[in-house]
Amino acid sequence: MKIPKHIQEIINKQELHILSTSTKDGIPNIIYLKFLKVYNDKQILIANNIFFKTEKNLLENPRISFVVLDKKTRKSYQIKGTTEFHKDDKIFEDAVKWVEDKRSGPTTYPKSGVILNVEEIYCGAEKIFEE
Repeated sequence: MKIPKHIQEIINKQELHILSTSTKDGIPNIIYLKFLKVYNDKQILIANNIFFKTEKNLLENPRISFVVLDKKTRKSYQIKGTTEFHKDDKIFEDAVKWVEDKRSGPTTYPKSGVILNVEEIYCGAEKIFEE
């Protein structure tokens, strides 16, 4: 199943995303993230520019979630899945180009591209997508 188009649009319109990870022991970490966008119908691309705890958490526990808000309907969507790090391939090159095009300062440069393989999407408590 593909990420519904209206949710793809909401993800790509949102300027800041709230991203949640946890350690292998379940200790949560939440960050604001600017560089997150739909990569294709089943994946999200995240630029790893300055991850510290987030990167450590994802290497131990690749599960991740983030939330977006549809400002028109006031509905929020929680997207969940597993991640993969990319450092020397097309995905990394795509992340570098994207950050260079949108960078907010000269020091912003990705250490890696992170792919989120979307497995579940919720609207409130209702699961609306499952891989």
